[in-house]
Amino acid sequence: MVGGVNATLPATAFRQRLLGVAPAIEASRQALNALDAKAGDGDIGESLSIGFAAVVDALSGTEVTTIGADLRQTGTVLGRVAPSTFGTLIGMALRDAGAALADCAELGGTDVVTLLESVADGVARRGEVGPGDRTVLDAVVAARDRTREAEADGAEAALRAMAAGAVDGALATAEMVPRVGRAGWVGDRARGIVDAGAAAWAVISTGVAGDDTGLHDVLADRRTTS
Repeated sequence: MVGGVNATLPATAFRQRLLGVAPAIEASRQALNALDAKAGDGDIGESLSIGFAAVVDALSGTEVTTIGADLRQTGTVLGRVAPSTFGTLIGMALRDAGAALADCAELGGTDVVTLLESVADGVARRGEVGPGDRTVLDAVVAARDRTREAEADGAEAALRAMAAGAVDGALATAEMVPRVGRAGWVGDRARGIVDAGAAAWAVISTGVAGDDTGLHDVLADRRTTS
């Protein structure tokens, strides 16, 4: 694999990154709920906190085999335990990523791109959404595109790019008008508010990367809905 220092990340180290998502979600739980309450049920932080806590229980103490296996297990647990449509959607998309990386024992920069391509395709297909619809897909696509620019620099650089792209993609949703889902009824009143699903993906991405630069801006309470 072409790359410099930390060109690849072993499956054991990647598992620790996955386990680090749970505390990141818990720390952001109330802020995610507040964003979700502007155009939804207000429980996305709660459901993901439950889901990723269950992921920790499922992965901890089990043998590490491949990165794909851990992604599939994470997706399966989220889909089963996280009590929300969003948890199910992301869970299935992570299972797609796990299938794409089924034999991956060491994560390289190109593998991070493959992961994000699989998640983006899964979310777009099952959620019936496209870029610009003000959904989680906007954060995933921005993360994918930024990561493509860094994939040759190895896993750590790719993961940092993923996090930065997810943050920028989430922030961009504040200037979009929702077209789908329950947020659609809010219409133009959503301007200035980051989409909760996109924010959640930013939290997940920064948790995996271990770099939460810009996340505060994503989760900031800019204004209340009138």
